[in-house]
Amino acid sequence: MKMIYTNLNLKKMIKPLVLVFFFLALMINVNAQGITPNSIKAPAVVSSNEAFKPGIIIGSAVIIKDNQGYRCPDATYEWQSASDEYFTQNFTTNLAKTKDYDPGTVTTTTYFRRVVTIACINGPETVSKCGGIKITIN
Repeated sequence: MKMIYTNLNLKKMIKPLVLVFFFLALMINVNAQGITPNSIKAPAVVSSNEAFKPGIIIGSAVIIKDNQGYRCPDATYEWQSASDEYFTQNFTTNLAKTKDYDPGTVTTTTYFRRVVTIACINGPETVSKCGGIKITIN
């Protein structure tokens, strides 16, 4: 049996590996995109003197493509409500996971917003919170 010996030069191997890792990291960062449009439209009636059903809050459709033009998986929607515009008081999450939202009967002044999450294959998870819609009980 004949033995074959090779002389590995680690210095020559490290440089190409560093370049490969740098290129992969660059590809991931370049492909990250923001979520647009993420907006919601208030129902026709947003104010009343007593509890009422304001109607459906319409959310924009969200379709995202990465920098290479590939469509990202479908967006995940989460509706939230709070009693203040900063979403810190009486904060509620997971009201619905749909593009649009019907708040039903509103009994106190409440803000509603939609959070959209998309996880592209060629990039990190992206989250977008739209501005709130205020439904007022006077």
